[in-house]
Amino acid sequence: MHKITRSLSIAALAIASSAALADTKVEQMAIPVVKCQASTGKTIAINTLECTAASCQAQGGPGGGMAALAGLIAGNGGVQGIGNGMRSMLTNAIRETGCFKLVDLEQFKKMREMLAATGQTVAPPKIDLMIAGQITALELSKEGGALGGGFIPLLGLISKNTEKASMQLDLTSMNPQTLEIHEARSFAANSDKSSWGFAAIGGGVGGGWSISKSLALDMVARDIIVSSANYLAETYAAGNITSRPAPAPAN
Repeated sequence: MHKITRSLSIAALAIASSAALADTKVEQMAIPVVKCQASTGKTIAINTLECTAASCQAQGGPGGGMAALAGLIAGNGGVQGIGNGMRSMLTNAIRETGCFKLVDLEQFKKMREMLAATGQTVAPPKIDLMIAGQITALELSKEGGALGGGFIPLLGLISKNTEKASMQLDLTSMNPQTLEIHEARSFAANSDKSSWGFAAIGGGVGGGWSISKSLALDMVARDIIVSSANYLAETYAAGNITSRPAPAPAN
């Protein structure tokens, strides 16, 4: 009798698990960047995207400045490391365009040290463009309470009326052989008005596109990164672009 009961329980659990899996959707984010049919052959390396904004540097009193943001920034060295998350986003966005070859110089350093122990060497291709940037403005405000508190609303429950963010990124592209600055452009975004919509195949978000626990801050970061990647593609790979995303309707 016990064996029959146990078998029925296992069968019921298996059916319930199958039903749960059937309802589970694996979703992939559709990043609104331009697409190239083939790479231009240019190799890009992203140097640093550091935060020089006042909110990343100064304490600014209780609940303000760096203290206010610290509770909302996810990893990568806290507030000062927000540039690492932005750099990762930019790498993903440029790769998504298919317009360039990408070289990760940090990985090159690590692999060179690892392979040296076996007498092997690694030689990256010649870098055509070195990309660097500074987050020169970063503001985050929340109505009805100080930032950095113990309660972080669940994704999807927070509204733009309760949390607002704005950011500016100054981006430069340089010839690494001559140190000549080719292009310099500033990109700014705020959560009150978004230029690009992040759709998802099946509705959802993918990994590598979040720098914080703040929906508003993540949104402006994505806006800026998408605009930066599209700008680089339009500037250096316009002849290879086969499709361009349509901007999302203004909020």
